[in-house]
Amino acid sequence: MINKFIIAVLSILLISACDNGADTSSEQAHWYDDIPRASWQKFTMIDTGQDWFEVYKLTDNTYAIYEPNQWQEAISYLLIGTEKAMLVDSLQGIGDLKTVIDQLTDLPIIVINTHSHYDHVSGNYQFDTIYGLDEPYTAANALGHGHADYINNMTKDTFLKTPPDIFSFEFYQSKAYQIDKFVKDGDIINLGEREIKLVRTPGHSPDSLILVDKANRMMMTGDSFYPAPIYLYSETSSFADFFMSAQIMFSYRDDVDFLLPGHNETMLPAASLNKLRMATLDIINPITPFEQDGMTRIYSFENFKIIVKDPLDMGFDKVLGE
Repeated sequence: MINKFIIAVLSILLISACDNGADTSSEQAHWYDDIPRASWQKFTMIDTGQDWFEVYKLTDNTYAIYEPNQWQEAISYLLIGTEKAMLVDSLQGIGDLKTVIDQLTDLPIIVINTHSHYDHVSGNYQFDTIYGLDEPYTAANALGHGHADYINNMTKDTFLKTPPDIFSFEFYQSKAYQIDKFVKDGDIINLGEREIKLVRTPGHSPDSLILVDKANRMMMTGDSFYPAPIYLYSETSSFADFFMSAQIMFSYRDDVDFLLPGHNETMLPAASLNKLRMATLDIINPITPFEQDGMTRIYSFENFKIIVKDPLDMGFDKVLGE
């Protein structure tokens, strides 16, 4: 079956794939060169009495909580219904996220993570109700991670300003949390006059998912798409899975107008779904140029990159009989 699928994909390349997918523009010198990002200025900033998170009102019932002063530039989203609110990702545990959320709504909070990497779940411990996938990878990350696991990600040169007093460079950890309810692909969570559909999109991680809000024409993409390098080269990443997930995301192109990624910028045009889909087709096209970096390949596109393993983990060896 996989052989037939890959052969079909190769035939699509002759028609669909772009011949010039790579962008050879020069790299910025530092991660913070684009801070502050001009795109955030179009949204209303909300004063929450603290200076670590930047809180923006995207629509009447949607907020973004942004960490621009740490290299991850992580973004969380608060979706407000009439009966409940949903917190999509809980960031890195650097600041007191719950105090901020309590100022934005008094509704019961459901936390759901687009995946279980530390920069998306490390504030989970502050909240009472966590929904998650019944996956071994998710369960392992829910046990938490000690300081040694992130010693290189939480150094002073990864911060643009002094972090809050509750944060410690020496003792930072991603604290354990408990999943209260298991969810699955296709589940719809009703917040009260606001339905959020969960869609599995593995690739960046085994437990990646997107959230589709058709009524408000939004898709929360987590790390399945954002305007920066998308990492698909770790031991737990899979380009083969990501390829299929990009096609699934593209299938919602008529249901959404805006993409709300987990890093850097928000409310991006849904046209990026086609750009992502075409990028995955470019990557499996052997004539598409890439930059070699050790055991990885870096493919550059209009406003994002995709970094994959080398050789590409797409199963072409099975087609070729190697």
